[in-house]
Amino acid sequence: MDCEKYKRVFDENNGIIKLSDFTKAGYHNTVIDRLIREGKVIKIRPGFYEWQYEDVISEAIIINKLYPDAIICMDSALYLYDYTERTPRAWHLAVNKNSSKSRFKIDYPKLKIYYIVEKYFKIGISEIEFEGQMLRIYNREKTICDIIRYEKKMDKEVFNKAIRSYATDSDKNVARLVEYAKLMNVEKKTKMIIGMWM
Repeated sequence: MDCEKYKRVFDENNGIIKLSDFTKAGYHNTVIDRLIREGKVIKIRPGFYEWQYEDVISEAIIINKLYPDAIICMDSALYLYDYTERTPRAWHLAVNKNSSKSRFKIDYPKLKIYYIVEKYFKIGISEIEFEGQMLRIYNREKTICDIIRYEKKMDKEVFNKAIRSYATDSDKNVARLVEYAKLMNVEKKTKMIIGMWM
């Protein structure tokens, strides 16, 4: 089977396609099954397929393609802001509380999903470039409010390092931090914790 024409569809989509991308390009969905049998393609989750290049496809591309509605949060956000040296074992992603849980059942990459109520979900959404991809991420202030909210579930060392790093970050915005803390009902705790480091 001449795979080059099929590979081009994947190439145009950073190596990952939805089945609808493939059929829009004029190919029948049964071709995907043949490509899987020949080891050219793997199924990531229902309706999403990845071409098996020699070089591994960046996890950031997979996250962007499969979960465009998700927002990087918690440990993953701390890592991307250089607030921790610890590489997270999974991608920490915030999604709307009403998102279907079955969407996130994939083997790779590893995911840790936070189902967030609407009023908190939309606070502080920003973007960051990582591995050539623009990823949605909570800004520094929302990230700090989140870790303060979930302090008891966090590693103490990671938490303290993140707070210290934020306190010395020239890009911090304390007025915005206090505004978010009010919205998220952690104002008193935030002022007490941040006050110790500033």
